[in-house]
Amino acid sequence: MDLVRRWVEGWRLCRGLEPVIEYDDAYAAVLRLPGRERELFARSDDPETVDRLVRGLTPDTWLTVTTHDGNGIARRLAAAGARPFEEQKTLMSIDLHEHSLAAAECESVGPLEYARVLIDGAVAAHGMVAIVGDDAVMHDIQTDPAYRRRGLGSIVMGALSRRALERGARTGLLMATTDGFHLYRKLGWLPEATMVTASGDTRAVSGDLGAVLTGR
Repeated sequence: MDLVRRWVEGWRLCRGLEPVIEYDDAYAAVLRLPGRERELFARSDDPETVDRLVRGLTPDTWLTVTTHDGNGIARRLAAAGARPFEEQKTLMSIDLHEHSLAAAECESVGPLEYARVLIDGAVAAHGMVAIVGDDAVMHDIQTDPAYRRRGLGSIVMGALSRRALERGARTGLLMATTDGFHLYRKLGWLPEATMVTASGDTRAVSGDLGAVLTGR
């Protein structure tokens, strides 16, 4: 899926990772995190590809499969010996010309744009976007718990979209958590596919990805 390749490139820039390694069946990103040395992003969700990738997993490798059958892929991953996480994410997109725009404090660093909302000198909400050609890949959109339900996440998204448009981007891409999905839908983002992630460590406990490692 071309959207996966495009999203992965922006995601790895946001995380400060080296360029991904492209294999015939997956993109490989090196993260060097405890329990997550690297992550594979399948280029297809066909059964043979998924089974082959699972057979090559090590305990410190994660595998993400983008699909239109999230539950089916989760069952297949488990049957093949991987441990799928309970939460399934969503790959989403939007035409940035249709995104509501807003103003916030922004900073440019190479291909990255950072936005934050300050309240009484404290960072109440923040986020970032990587500009890759026509794409703007949003990442790490967060609102401090003390300032939630004030629309600050929407302001951050609007500010990042404005900066992305100014830099020539046309399409927004992001991977949404279950909680974030509802905000993005309200802003006009459309679901493209489900992203199912599994660990090669059979000892891993099920649950939200953020409970295993923060900074997804």
